[in-house]
Amino acid sequence: MADYDLLVVGAGISGLSMAHYAAEAGLKALVLEGAERPGGCLHSHRFGGEHEGFWIELGAHSGFNSYGNLLAILESSQALDRLQKRAKVGFRLFADGAVRSIPSQLYFSELLLAPLRLIGLKKTGRSVADYFGRIVGRRNYAAVFGPAFNAVICQPADEFPAECLFRPRPRRKEIPRGFTLPGGLQTVADILSAQPEIRIELGQTVRDLQRVAAGFSVRTDRAEYRAGALCLATPVAVAAELLRSMFPVIAERLAEIGTARIETVAVALAADRVRLPPVAGLIGRNEPFYSAVSRDTVPDVRFRGLAFHFRPGALDEQGKLACIARVLGVSKNELHSENVAFKINQLPALRADHGERVGHLDAALAGTRLALAGNYFSGVAIEDCVTRSRAEFERLRREGM
Repeated sequence: MADYDLLVVGAGISGLSMAHYAAEAGLKALVLEGAERPGGCLHSHRFGGEHEGFWIELGAHSGFNSYGNLLAILESSQALDRLQKRAKVGFRLFADGAVRSIPSQLYFSELLLAPLRLIGLKKTGRSVADYFGRIVGRRNYAAVFGPAFNAVICQPADEFPAECLFRPRPRRKEIPRGFTLPGGLQTVADILSAQPEIRIELGQTVRDLQRVAAGFSVRTDRAEYRAGALCLATPVAVAAELLRSMFPVIAERLAEIGTARIETVAVALAADRVRLPPVAGLIGRNEPFYSAVSRDTVPDVRFRGLAFHFRPGALDEQGKLACIARVLGVSKNELHSENVAFKINQLPALRADHGERVGHLDAALAGTRLALAGNYFSGVAIEDCVTRSRAEFERLRREGM
């Protein structure tokens, strides 16, 4: 007999939204998370000491009023009144050792033909470089758009599927166009994990999965659980390894999806120490970092903060701090354990043929009562993750969960 209707592995936004849908339907669900905190890529680092009350995003940093499925979950959790409007400040380029406005780096003569180049051009099956490079022109892509796309997905974007960026979605006009929550986007995970209908066990790394008569057996270092249905809401490499013996065909497909490593360093400084004008972030061009995402979108009179997302292996820890000091115009000695936070993030490195791969995965999943959720299906945005979880939950229900 199964202990749970649904067992979810992973307490990021994908796993938490899957558990929310299960709880909303009156099902008994359990979420197992290997880390000691829920949220995954929703990770708002909250400083202590003299920086008490100041936070900065180490992972995802923005919510938008086009995130319909996420907003519906927050609405059903009675949390819409906690949304906080993000201030309107723009991005700038950091290139050739200086902060530069984006218009100053554009070749406007190339952009004149962009509307004509759009005619008949489809995203499907094209890479970012192929699709957007054709529209904006070679020089504009190299100078501005290529680095900007790298910054958006924190990895080299040239081969990324164009259709997985900037999906058109309806907007809820009563919601701020860009939003966060008090304490950062981590608060979304806090809200969902605090729901009494959702049981979460932290520090539980799954070691083995087996098919049993009742559905699935899941073993961790501390216990064994049984559930009628199973959802893996983990990084793609983790899912591939867990499914290797039980679903080898699915595991092989998952193993084909690459992973990009991002080395993030966030810093908090007294507001009067940072001479940089207010920005949403910096886009690195020919720099060891893809982007530096700023807290200026949620202004604080005491402090300013930026999270630098570095290319993997480009610099060691001291090199990263020296780079940050150079960009911000401060002494490296001002960066220390009390105002610096480190995190390693991983994102899927999707390719232009990804839609075909997802089709094969979905066909293999049909009828198995196994669900796969995460940021490696239709895109890496928060809404892409929640949308996938909703679709997989609905499929499991149709299959009798």
